[in-house]
Amino acid sequence: MLPFALSLGASVLWGVADFQAAVRARQVGPLAVAVIVQVTGTVVLLVPLVVLRDPFPGWQIWIPGVVAGVAGAAGHVTFYAALSRGPIGVIAPILAMSSAGPALFAVIANGERPSLLQVAGLALAILGVALVSRHATEGDAKHGKYGAIPLALLAIGVGTVMYIALDAASDQSGLWGVTAQRSISLPILLIALVISIRRSGPPVAGSFRAIAPIGVIDTAALLLFAYATSVGDLSLAVVLASLYPVVTVVLARIRLGEQLAQIQRLGAVLAFAGVLAIVAG
Repeated sequence: MLPFALSLGASVLWGVADFQAAVRARQVGPLAVAVIVQVTGTVVLLVPLVVLRDPFPGWQIWIPGVVAGVAGAAGHVTFYAALSRGPIGVIAPILAMSSAGPALFAVIANGERPSLLQVAGLALAILGVALVSRHATEGDAKHGKYGAIPLALLAIGVGTVMYIALDAASDQSGLWGVTAQRSISLPILLIALVISIRRSGPPVAGSFRAIAPIGVIDTAALLLFAYATSVGDLSLAVVLASLYPVVTVVLARIRLGEQLAQIQRLGAVLAFAGVLAIVAG
């Protein structure tokens, strides 16, 4: 029961964090949101690292940690950019595919063939993205709203690399693995933000205060998920945590009044169902 509650709690928190990040990214830009989220999240992450006194596993974690950090920096910006530029109800389920990539990679890396359920899930996910993309190309793309789909696909690829590298860096310690990843991604994002400020000026006043809670929520979800995997079954935790787009989509419907076309809803449902099938398989 505890692993179930922890994983579901992580899913809810991640869904809330993604929705809030999408809203803020539309106001101040995805780069500023990514930087502030990582700054506050890293501060929160240091608390359990100090309190628990987790022993340093060795410098070998920095090899995958660097890869995870570079991919994480790019992934955070493209992730928030996709959510901010398109309908959240469509983009969020597509972005959830980034959690399916590592699942397939783990199967292939172990010399196994993907299960029939995973193959079916991959087909569903691809079909879902194709339906959404086709609708965007024929209709609303002319209004400039749907540049989000290419960004979402890029975020999936970069996110998959980050999760795989982070898994390798966290082999002996999840806390140290995430710390190594953040110690690389945060400076990259800060440098990018400084360059952006020099070109177009600083973010809107009060941005840090408005966005900082998102970093706290996001990191709290990460810690809940890490604890869930340590006290329960990993596959169950991953499946439950992958439900987070449902929360994001519901909030977009309630708070923003998003109205999606029928083909959009179908594509989003298929993409999300495909993700769950891949992860569960």
